[in-house]
Amino acid sequence: MNSEALDFKSISIRVVCIIAIAIATGCLLLALTGCGPSNEERIEQAVSQPLESIKAKDEATLTSLLSDDAKQQISDIGIDPMSYISAYLDGFDYVLGPIDINKDTATIDLTITCKTTDSIFAALEQKATEDFESGASSNNTEEQTKSEVAENTLDLINAAAPVQHDPITVTLHKVDTSWIVDSDINGALLKALQG
Repeated sequence: MNSEALDFKSISIRVVCIIAIAIATGCLLLALTGCGPSNEERIEQAVSQPLESIKAKDEATLTSLLSDDAKQQISDIGIDPMSYISAYLDGFDYVLGPIDINKDTATIDLTITCKTTDSIFAALEQKATEDFESGASSNNTEEQTKSEVAENTLDLINAAAPVQHDPITVTLHKVDTSWIVDSDINGALLKALQG
């Protein structure tokens, strides 16, 4: 093998090594200078993650929205708690508004759209009054009345229209690169559900 061939090989190896090092350095610089999600994206994710579970009707999330007492009361009138909360959250949606970041704190507006207990209970009361005045259920047994109440309740929940509520301001604080929600989003949701 001649020396020109060796020189060409060694030059080629050096060029390949230099290119590889340059690519690796470029990737490292990109990673260090923010290849990951922005603060705005992290804030949106922190707020939307629990709400997306509700929107997707994740069973564990929906079940966690009902206290044990509420589950028992719903069961006592003959309704499956999961069917109840699932029907209640049909049409649930949310919109995130502008984000305001001030160093390690941030706020974002959250607008929730959902059914409300006020409208559902008003419809239930009206239905009960109509049934009483018409005498439609006067000859029913206790079991039949309970079954009718359960059926009417689910029908009225399913028929209720979701309502868009006033925006609430959600507060977050930054820990390292993560944003943690300070506001009680579940509390805000429950308030919206109540009307």
